[in-house]
Amino acid sequence: MPNKKLNEKLEVELYFLNGYVSNHLKSYEAAAGIYNMNVVFRDDYSLKQKVTTSNAEELLKQLKGSLPKTHRFAIIVTNVPLTNPDGTRTFGIIDPKEKIALFSEDKLVSEERNASERVMKEVAHLIGHFWGLGHCANSTCIMSYSKSLQDVDAKLPMLCPSCKAEFEKAYKQLIS
Repeated sequence: MPNKKLNEKLEVELYFLNGYVSNHLKSYEAAAGIYNMNVVFRDDYSLKQKVTTSNAEELLKQLKGSLPKTHRFAIIVTNVPLTNPDGTRTFGIIDPKEKIALFSEDKLVSEERNASERVMKEVAHLIGHFWGLGHCANSTCIMSYSKSLQDVDAKLPMLCPSCKAEFEKAYKQLIS
């Protein structure tokens, strides 16, 4: 008897902070597709919060309690510039236990050239962390760490063979 879970596509829910509207929705779908997932745009859910910090860790802590508890994977999308605790810029952060990420398009879409591809690559990177993938030493892999737009641009829009094998193992464990 076939496993019912094999026929279900997992979903990543997207929540937009304070009415932010992304011009790159297809990029989110492409990023999820790398992991055989669909995107659900939760425009039916109003995520309105006063943003009091650019510290990504603190902001994620502040926001994650506002999300419905029904998600399996969720990404909060904003255009607010995000920083690490040391003050350096970051594209996003993830809570791996709760499978919630905070992602900022801010720096990635500052110039229209390559904006959609950059968004896709960094969202795919965050989704990879949902699956337990760590940072990859291969600079062309989606899972390589990006400190700059040049690092993002150097990535290919795919997982390297090693990360792909690691994802496939995690996926099979989930659906079995």
